[in-house]
Amino acid sequence: MTVRAGIVKGHQSGEQYAAQAMLRWFAIGASVWLLAGMATMIFANGLRFEQYVFLTQDAPVAAFLIGFLSLLKGQAGNPGSPPEIRNWQIGVAIVAVMAIAWAGHHWLMSGYSLSRDEALARMSAAALAHGQLAMPIPPEWRAYADAMSPDFLNPMGGDRYWISLYLPGSAAIEALVSQFADPALTQPLLLGLGLLMLWDVSRILFPDRPDIRTAVMLLAFSSCQLLFTAMTAYAMTAHFALNMVWLALFIRDRTCTHGAALLVGFFALSLHKVQFHVLFAGPILATLLWRRRWALSALYAVSYAIFLIVWMKLYPLLLVDRLDLSITAGAAKGVSLSPRLASLQPLLYLTRFFAWNNALLVPLALIGMKGAWRSLRQDAQDRRALLFIGLTGGCAIGMLLTVHQGLGWGYRYLHGYIGPFCLLAGLGWNKLYPSPASLRPIWLAVMVSMATVAAQGVMVARFVTPYARLHAHAAALPVDILLLDPRGGVFAQDIVRVPPNMVHRPIFMDLSKLDKQRVDTLCRKYRIGIIDRTDYRAAGILADDSRPDARHIARIRAYLDLTGCARRALPSGTGSQASL
Repeated sequence: MTVRAGIVKGHQSGEQYAAQAMLRWFAIGASVWLLAGMATMIFANGLRFEQYVFLTQDAPVAAFLIGFLSLLKGQAGNPGSPPEIRNWQIGVAIVAVMAIAWAGHHWLMSGYSLSRDEALARMSAAALAHGQLAMPIPPEWRAYADAMSPDFLNPMGGDRYWISLYLPGSAAIEALVSQFADPALTQPLLLGLGLLMLWDVSRILFPDRPDIRTAVMLLAFSSCQLLFTAMTAYAMTAHFALNMVWLALFIRDRTCTHGAALLVGFFALSLHKVQFHVLFAGPILATLLWRRRWALSALYAVSYAIFLIVWMKLYPLLLVDRLDLSITAGAAKGVSLSPRLASLQPLLYLTRFFAWNNALLVPLALIGMKGAWRSLRQDAQDRRALLFIGLTGGCAIGMLLTVHQGLGWGYRYLHGYIGPFCLLAGLGWNKLYPSPASLRPIWLAVMVSMATVAAQGVMVARFVTPYARLHAHAAALPVDILLLDPRGGVFAQDIVRVPPNMVHRPIFMDLSKLDKQRVDTLCRKYRIGIIDRTDYRAAGILADDSRPDARHIARIRAYLDLTGCARRALPSGTGSQASL
């Protein structure tokens, strides 16, 4: 008997041998994928942001994980049942992960919301916490509303309200938490809920295999993407949590649990954009047709159609009615689906997803996907196999739709599928080990994840800290208006934001959204400061000179220099700065 590819070789079934071969060849395929991603940049004219993070963050970690997988073939999971993990142990681990995520927001990320998505989420949550559907724009600042706020605003707010383009569900959860605790606890709490539901689902799907249930949870606990995203205000942690709650209810297959699943689905559609939950639940619901559950299929289809109408059409009209807005084309369109299909970049973003999760998550999940299809071919009515086919369909669609994401720790558009990936990886472990086996390969992968989480924590801190420090320093300056020249700093425009539910000085404004007339008015009434590429360089923010509106900004800046209206807000300094 010999050991290879992390399993015991000898007396194997054909399915075991195929799973072993798939694991062995994954490292080779991943290496080719990584090299192909790097090759796309050979003839690139400069580097886009996603290419920069691929080279500096993802490729080194992915190469390290691939090297680990190549060496893993000598580490077998020996036959025999490992110690069964207890419910209280899972509870302790979940609380520990939640605590790390909450502490990481304040320590690692300096309590700063980096992206415009996060800033909008915080703003919307603060408005909801004060009983407002949207944040009102003070009358004296309505002429400058577009320059004072981040992008992704709903145009139907006009000059009276700042309304996020995103749906309100995730912000509503944070608004609720803020009534009792630190709003930054919202995402860690949701992470804990999602992990708890993942444990519940794994107990239902693998009732006789404690080793598989433990493997599923270890893969989730060691996901850097789950951990770091829970330190942010992104809605993706809520998607992960509610998807797992929905799945836990759906698989119980009782009248009351299907009713509860519909309620969860209604709210899950409202978290951010409707497509994220639709693409998760849709393939699972399609399996009901295969099982000829016609009445249940019709119930879900009709219910979800109504839910989509509510959130995409009626919710905007509710805003129009309650906020006394004009009915515009924007209200009729509701919240549209993502227009980013032209920006598919699977070579970059699938590598990023792989690099920010446990090294065994993707290869084991792929083995599980293949095993699910094989099981279905053997028994077309196998309900468990059908469920895994539904999970496979959702994960496959997510991997195909790897569109541009901008900022994000890991590939956040696959975040809601991490639970299904873990469950499919559990099925993959079952194909490798039809009988209980020790978790030595999984534990080794967890140890590797501990090393990567430390390295990626440094990456996160080095990227976020310059923005946090610059914003904190600028917010304490003795000026009324702080103009931000976004040229020369990557995502510099995202520094402009309105503090949650209030406008106080200095007021940040994006210079690219102002004209000479409005600048003149500001100069006559207020003390004006300006921050620009010199300040970004001193802070250590990555350089970026790719703005299409650079000429307009240059004209406004030249006018400011000519009039002497604005003075440099921050003392000049020196700092190292990379460039795109």
